[in-house]
Amino acid sequence: MSGRNEGSGKGDGKISWPVRALMIRAIGIDIIKIERLKKALQRWGTRLERKVFTPEEINASQGRTRLTYLAGRFAAKEAVFKSLGTGGYWQDIEVLAEKNNQPYIVLQKKMKIIADQKGVKKILISLSHDNDYAIAQAIAIGEEKDQ
Repeated sequence: MSGRNEGSGKGDGKISWPVRALMIRAIGIDIIKIERLKKALQRWGTRLERKVFTPEEINASQGRTRLTYLAGRFAAKEAVFKSLGTGGYWQDIEVLAEKNNQPYIVLQKKMKIIADQKGVKKILISLSHDNDYAIAQAIAIGEEKDQ
């Protein structure tokens, strides 16, 4: 569905621009017990860390409640996989944060290709955690297809 927001053209501050509706393409959610990630990291160490997390994610985890931070990123990546499907690698999904700590997703390589094929323009992400669990929800957003 596409349309146009028509301004009056009389200098009244109304703007005319084409409007294209956005729609939810898919949703993914994941929850992880933080202790489970702790045990996996103890067993596999930096090998697992480097496989799942990007250098920027690892650096950002320093000086924080590191395990909780990484568990939130792990849940976010799983939620993105669930929203887009598999076929990419862990590091093809990067979970970064704005200065206000609001998380956002950067897709790269295979996951970017998968998103493009599905018409996904952006992934919205929400993270939460308590002492025992981290949870994330991913919403894949794309433009509505013309009928």
